[in-house]
Amino acid sequence: MLMAATIEIEVSPAGEAERVMDAISPDNMPLPKGLRITSQVKDGRLYVSIECDRGLDSLRATIEDVMSAIDLSIRTMNSTE
Repeated sequence: MLMAATIEIEVSPAGEAERVMDAISPDNMPLPKGLRITSQVKDGRLYVSIECDRGLDSLRATIEDVMSAIDLSIRTMNSTE
């Protein structure tokens, strides 16, 4: 069964959303079969869409991984300012 989730995060200042997306993108490749992650920035918000047919545990773990990568990226940017 295909399951999907979308993470939407407002990043401030708005221009930093692109930097966060660029920082987490390398973590998304290569993906296991049955897992698809896409990301985009629109109006200062980062959207990460996850599609998974590997089961709920895999979807949950992937969401946790993506959120951890986003958190690390934002904390790193804040510490270098």
